[in-house]
Amino acid sequence: MNTETDSRPRAYPRGRTGHIPGEAELWIFIMGDLTVFGIFFAIWGWNYTQNPGMFELGRSTMSQPIGLAETLTLISSSAAVVAALNSARWKETRRAFRLYLAAIGFGAVFVVLKIVEYSRHLHEASNPALGEFFMYYFVFTGIHLLHVLVGILGLSIATRSMRPDSRGASVAFLEGVGVYWHMVDVLWVVLFSLIYLI
Repeated sequence: MNTETDSRPRAYPRGRTGHIPGEAELWIFIMGDLTVFGIFFAIWGWNYTQNPGMFELGRSTMSQPIGLAETLTLISSSAAVVAALNSARWKETRRAFRLYLAAIGFGAVFVVLKIVEYSRHLHEASNPALGEFFMYYFVFTGIHLLHVLVGILGLSIATRSMRPDSRGASVAFLEGVGVYWHMVDVLWVVLFSLIYLI
């Protein structure tokens, strides 16, 4: 272990308790976002109970391997963000830089997989028997994809702040980016379960 690096002061000492990551305003936004997606999930569930046959038919057209790959890329990206934030707290900026780049890479793979998946389903969406299923699918996953793109932008800013020629970023900002990215991850896990599995 590199004692020179590890002996540097942490942004938050081990003894500190009660710390809420990020800024208070971010949590207001996240709670609002979670409420909106909660409504989305309720709409999906309600319509499923009204027309389960259509939703089962729509689910049969979904590729579980692609959905699983998308899930694993976001989980891997979240793990990289956790490690990057920890490195940033220890002021290991080079390692944090590489980990944020890895998180962005995993996020980009998710975007590519989603575009591939969309292209597969565009012609199926014109089927009257599946129209309502794919309307919800494209709207809900499209809004989530927009969140992914915003998250990648935030991760890009965090990555840039780790460069030697940068003035750096506050730990609160890096925490906020991490919390937002974990929210995106959790929302996708729920969407994956609803659309591909349940």
